[in-house]
This record gives sequence, structure tokens and C-alpha cells, in this order.
Amino acid sequence: MKKLIALILILVITSIVVVSKDPLSIKIKSDKYREQYGNINDTILLKVPDINSEKYKWEYVKDRLFDGETENVYKIKGPILISLKNASQQDSIIIKEIIQELKMIIPNKTIDFFDNFVGKPFGVVEKSNFNNQFKGIPVYSLMKSTVLMEFDQELNSSIVLESQFTINVRVSKDIGNITSTRFFRDDSQVLANNIFFDINKVLSHEDRKKYIQYEFLRSLCFINDYNFISDYYSPVYSIFNSTLHNPEKSEFTDADKFLLQKLYSDNFIDQFKEYMYANYPWRYASSFVNKKEHEFKVWGIVIGLGVLAFGLILSYFQDRKFKYSYLNYWFPVFLILLHFINLTNIYGFLTKFNLVIGWNSHIFFQIPLAFLLSIIISFILWGIEKISFKRNESFSYQLVLKVIFTFVSFVLPLSLLMLKSDINGIMVFLLPYIFFAAGLAIGRGLLIYLNHFSASLVKEKDVELSLLQEAKAEAEVKVLQSQINPHFLYNALNSIASLAHTDADKTEKMALSLSDLFRHSINRKGAKVNTLGDELSLVQNYLEIEQIRFGDRLDFSIDVEADLLKVEIPMFILQPLVENAIKHGISKIEGQGKIVLKVSKKEDGILISVQDNGPDFPEGLVSGHGLQTVYDLLKLTYGEKATMSWHNQPQKEILIQINNIL
Repeated sequence: MKKLIALILILVITSIVVVSKDPLSIKIKSDKYREQYGNINDTILLKVPDINSEKYKWEYVKDRLFDGETENVYKIKGPILISLKNASQQDSIIIKEIIQELKMIIPNKTIDFFDNFVGKPFGVVEKSNFNNQFKGIPVYSLMKSTVLMEFDQELNSSIVLESQFTINVRVSKDIGNITSTRFFRDDSQVLANNIFFDINKVLSHEDRKKYIQYEFLRSLCFINDYNFISDYYSPVYSIFNSTLHNPEKSEFTDADKFLLQKLYSDNFIDQFKEYMYANYPWRYASSFVNKKEHEFKVWGIVIGLGVLAFGLILSYFQDRKFKYSYLNYWFPVFLILLHFINLTNIYGFLTKFNLVIGWNSHIFFQIPLAFLLSIIISFILWGIEKISFKRNESFSYQLVLKVIFTFVSFVLPLSLLMLKSDINGIMVFLLPYIFFAAGLAIGRGLLIYLNHFSASLVKEKDVELSLLQEAKAEAEVKVLQSQINPHFLYNALNSIASLAHTDADKTEKMALSLSDLFRHSINRKGAKVNTLGDELSLVQNYLEIEQIRFGDRLDFSIDVEADLLKVEIPMFILQPLVENAIKHGISKIEGQGKIVLKVSKKEDGILISVQDNGPDFPEGLVSGHGLQTVYDLLKLTYGEKATMSWHNQPQKEILIQINNIL
């Protein structure tokens, strides 16, 4: 019952989390995202923020630097160096002004001219061995940290490298030609960062600075080609506004400065993650920062819940049997499908942010679908297993077939339904379902094997326990028998001692009878059982010994059916009964004592009766009259098959009944 409650709780709690959730109000920024999440351009990312607020600035950073799938962003990792070629005095002054302004924004970063920082011209260092170091920095790292600016160059003079590259060209009669070229090894590593200027000399100092600053600052980061939410709120064009170059209308805004300041801070990624998780739902923030890692987490959640739910289902119904055998298949299959649909909803909720799972679709479509499919799948599985399995198949053969039949039963109905679907639909839905069915089939086989293995261990332990109990019982029987013999010997020797001075002949006869009695017992040493005939002989010898002692005061009779003499019973089980009749019965009266021993058939067992005419039995006979050993011996040997009782009316009698002995 606990497993069933746990299954229901998993289903209800996760459904409450997933169902009735509105889609996240997130602006999708690229065609790639629209293909995955759907076109929701009319939604709004956040409540319109103030362009001077930190939230707006972080959104500005988010839109421009991140691709929405990884946390990789481009920035110059070493010192930011500038190498000038053919620069005029005016251009050099402009670059110095830009460097000073940038140092105020990024104080933790070294920003300088290449020649000043290294102490050698760029051309000389460029031609040296790339493994050489200057100020502890390898040449190849210095090259990647350097922005090369060439002035008054024709466009066809640009460098050509055998690598991926991007080129942005602006041509204007008023401005001149500006070309910025980057050569990439991959998305995050730049091999060369070159800017070529052929600017009209009639431009004013401020206009010339505007174009140079625009190109230089944009070389410090990589702007993603997306539509930006924050663009709609800004009244001006910023430098990092978009991949479309528009220096004429752009300004170096506070948002641009914030972007550079955060980008070149030592813990930029940590700060960005903190902002995302503080302002967005966990599922979206995790996916945006690192989509692959997020999907790995989601699959971990889904697989973990699936293993828990399906394990509980299979183990709960493994040994549970219903009156109608078909229900043994339908109930678990129905629950499995409900949880599978629920896990699908959880995956969609955590990865598709425009997905809405309403109560209507859940109750009026998904649950009826699970009900219908469960009827079909369970009927197929029930039918083929009922037809295929006989009673004489080996366990391994049945195990393999059950795994195969489970897989086929779950896959076949959906495969038939999707025959007319296109190949893309099959790959998107059916292929994951096939993996699910395979895992479910293997899981069922593993659980069957574990149950079989544990059952075998239990049986093995039961056998070992039975052997131990049997050994313990044998030891206890021997202890009980050893308790009887000294007790009898004690009474017999007392009888002999009492006659030694009064009647030598009786003393001799009693001693010889006792010798015969023990000779018979010694010959049976180690035996646990004896025939009823031999036991009666022992009792006969004992009564003869006691008759010598009591003389005419003791009269006894033994009545047994002849065909019972070969029946085996525990050794020394009769003698204590007779001894008790003499010690607590005959010896307590002065007149004639009478003892009657009877053994008769009772259905499929025997009934032993010992009667005497001594005083009545008091309460607590077994524990108080030395017969506890006989009672224990019966229980150890026969268990519930043997009973022992006594009564005083209509006559004083002890009864032992042993069933199922004939």
C-alpha cells in the first residue's frame, strides 16, 4: 500500500507543478529559437524597464553577448593592445583619448599601445617565433590581444587567411571606406582583429573619433545576430546595438559602458548567472546559460522519476494477483502510461517555454489516451504470454520471452497508428518511445530475475534454517531423554535399597530386572525412536520392578492392539507416564493400586492412555509432576500433530494422541 501511495503522490505533485502553467513571457531572439520553442513574438520579456536601471543594462548584456545556449562569450583575455599603421598624428591623439576613456571603464584591464607595452614594433614581434615570450606572454597570445588599425588603405589590401572570417564594409562619399575584419578559429577564439580605415580627411576631430571609437569598441566583443528586446525601449542607438553597423547615429551609452565593464570583470559569468536566476524561472535561466547542461539536468530528473515510478509499479504488481488474470496486466500498464505521459509533460515544461499543459488537455485527452492504449497493450501482452507459456519451460526461457513480449506489446500499437506519419514525425516521437519501451522491458526482466534470485536465496536459507532447527531438536531430545533415565534410575535404586534388608530374593530379582532394562537401553544408544513394542517391554520391566517393591498393593495391566507394536514412537515416552502414576498416584494411597496402560488406533494415529486410582491431578500437572519433558518431546517430534491432556472424571487418566503416524 505504501508503494501505491508513493506512486499517486508522484503523479499528483508533478502534475500540479506542470499543469495550468502559463507560457513564460520570453521574447525568442532567433529563428533557431523559434523552431524549437515556437513563434511567440507578441510576448514581452519583462515589464518595460527604465533604460537607466541595472535590469535594463543586464538585459542589454544578455541580448548582445549570449547565444542563449552556452555561457561562452568572446573577449580579449590578455592585455588590450592597439597597433597603429600609417596613422596620422590626429589619429594617434584620438586613439590615446579612447584608451584613457576605456581605462576609466575597465580599470582592472591593461590597455595600451602595442609598441609601448612590448617594447618592440608589432611587425618585428609578428615575424618572430610564436613560442617566444614578451613580458611572460607568448607571441601568439599577444597577436590575439592586439587590435591592428591601418589607415589610408585600399579595401583590396586586406589580409586573407584560411580560416572562418567576417568582413564588414562601409562605403560613403562623405565618410570614405571603413573595413573591419576578424579571422576566427572558432566562436570564442580570434586569430586576428584588423580594422582598415580610409576616412575622408575633411571630417572634424569629433566625427573622426566617433568612427574610430565605434570600430575599436566593437572589436572588443562579439555581438550576436539576434533581435533585441531592449532595442524597443531605447530612444538612442548604442554602439553595441546590433550587428548592423550604424556609427553615424550611435552613441557610447551607459549601457555600452556597463557591458564592457561587466564583460571584462574577473567574475563576469558568475554575475550573469546570478542575475538570470534572480530574474527568471530556474528552468529558463538554466537553459539560457548552458542549454546542453540544462538538458542533461532535465534528463536526469526525468530518468530519476521514471526509474522510481516504474520500479514502484513493477514491484507493487509483481506478486499481486487479481481474480481475473487480465487485470494483472492492465493495472500496471495503465499506471505506466500515466507516468510516461506525466514525464513527457515534465520534460516539455522544463525545456519548451511556450508550452501550456492545461487541466482540460490533461484530463480530457491524455488520461483517456492512456486508458485506451493500456487496454490494447495489456491485452496483447496478456494474450501472447498466455498462449506461449506452459508449465514446463525453464526460467531463463520465460525471462527472455517476457522481455521481448513486453517490448513488442508497447511498441506495436503506436507503430501501427503512425504508419501514415512522415519520417520526421516518427523520429521525433516514436524513436524516444521505442527507447522507453526497451528500458521498460529490460527493467521488467531485471525485476523478475531479482525476485527469482531472492526467492531462491530465501528457499536456500529456509533449508539451512530447517537443518539447524532439526539439529537443535535432536540435541533437545537427547537432553530430554538423559533427564528421564537418571530419574528412573534414582527411583529404582531407592526401591532396591528399601528391600535390601528385608527381602534378599526380591532385591536380587529387582536388580536383575533393572540390569535387563538398562542393557536394552544401552543397545539402543544414539537412537531417537523405538518401536511401540520395545517401549512397552521397558514399561513392563519397570512395572515388574515396582511390583516387587509394592507387592500385592500394585496391580497393572497393558492393553495394546497387536498391529501397533511396530509403530515407531520417541524413546522413553511411555515410562515417565507410568512412573508418574506410581509416584504421584499409587504411592499416595494405602489400599490396592491399579494402573492401566492402553494403546489403540485413533483414525490415522494412535491414542495412549495411562489410568491410575491414585489422588486426583492438581492444577498445573505438566509443570508440577515431572511430565514437562514428555510434553516437550512430543512437540519437538510431532509439532501440532500430537496433543497431551489429562482429567480426573469419569476416571483419572492421562491421554496422548499422535495423528498422522500410521
